[in-house]
Amino acid sequence: MSESDPYEKLRRKLNLFTLRVPKTKTFHKLLELLYTPEEAEILSTFGMPYIDYMRVPRFIKRSKTEKSEEEIREMFENLVKKGVLFKHIDKKGRPNYALAPYIPGIFEFYFMSKAEPPEKMKEVAQVLEDYFFTTFAPETFNSSNYQFFRVLPAQKAVEKIIEIGEEVPAELQILPFEIVSDYIASAQRIGVGICPCRDHAEIIDGKPRCDKPRDVCMVFERIADYWVEKGIARYVNQEEAMEVLRKAEDAGLVHSTTNNQLFGPEVPGMICNCCSCCCFILQGVRKVNRPRGIAQSNFDPIIDKELCKVCLKCVKACPMEAIFHHPPHAADLSDNFVYVTMD
Repeated sequence: MSESDPYEKLRRKLNLFTLRVPKTKTFHKLLELLYTPEEAEILSTFGMPYIDYMRVPRFIKRSKTEKSEEEIREMFENLVKKGVLFKHIDKKGRPNYALAPYIPGIFEFYFMSKAEPPEKMKEVAQVLEDYFFTTFAPETFNSSNYQFFRVLPAQKAVEKIIEIGEEVPAELQILPFEIVSDYIASAQRIGVGICPCRDHAEIIDGKPRCDKPRDVCMVFERIADYWVEKGIARYVNQEEAMEVLRKAEDAGLVHSTTNNQLFGPEVPGMICNCCSCCCFILQGVRKVNRPRGIAQSNFDPIIDKELCKVCLKCVKACPMEAIFHHPPHAADLSDNFVYVTMD
C-alpha cells in the first residue's frame, strides 16, 4: 500500500471526512471490492466526502484526465447505481457528484442499492463488518473526542411530560433539535427506505436476524432526493413520516442521527431507527464498551417507583441493556424495583 497506490490515494480522501478511516489491509480490500484501480485513481481527485461537489466539466478540468465528459459521466453514473458515489441535483437540474464516506454513506447506499450479485455483496458485507468492529468502531468510539452520532427521545415521552402551551421552567428547557417531530416539521423533502443494517445482517446470516420493521430508515432534503432517484426510497409527507416514527417506537427501536450540521442547521441528513442486534452504531458502542461514544441526549430516563409495576418490559426492551431489575431481599419485598444505570 504505497503512497502511489490508487486505493491508498482514495482512502486518504475518504479520511478527510469527520469519521476517519484508518489505513489497514482490510480497508484496502474493501476498496478493491468496490472500485477498480482506474476508478479509485480518478475518484481520488475529489476532496472531502459530501462537501466537495463537482459537475463533470469541472471535475475533468481539475483531474486533467484524458477521458471525455461522456466517459466520466458514464463511470460516475455506474458508481452511483452501485451505491458507492454520491449524486446531487442542483437547483438548475444539473448533476453534481461527491465522494460518499465509509459511514454514513457507502455502507448504507451499497446494501440498499442491491446492484451487485448476492455472492459479491456477501463478500463485501463480511469485509465491511470486519473493518468496522476491528478498527473503525474502536477508533470512532474510543479514540475520538468527537461524538458523531446521537440518539433522540421518543416523541410520546415528550408529549406525556409537557402539555401544549404549558410553561416550561428554565431549568427544563428542551432544545428543538432534540425532538424528532421538530425535524419532521422542518423538512421540505422526506424519504423513507429499507434499513441497510437489517439487510446487511440478513446477507451475513443468510436469514433475518430479527423481526423489527425494515421500512423505517428516514432521510431528508438532498439525501432524500438521492435515495428516491436511485429507487431505494420513497417520498412521504410529514404525517406519513410521523407514522413511520410511531411504528419504530412501538417496535422498541432507537431514533439516532448525526451530531453535526453537515446537511444543514435545521434538519439532519438522516434519522435511523436502530435495533441492537443489527445496527452497526449500537453494536459498536456495546462491543467496545463505550456507551458515551454516542453523544448524550439532554434527556435522562426516570423510573417512577410509585407507578412502576415491575413488569420488566423495559428491562427486556432496552437496546443498550442499561435498565436493570433489583430482585427483592426484604421480607416485605419493598426493595423489588427497576433502575437505570447512567454509566
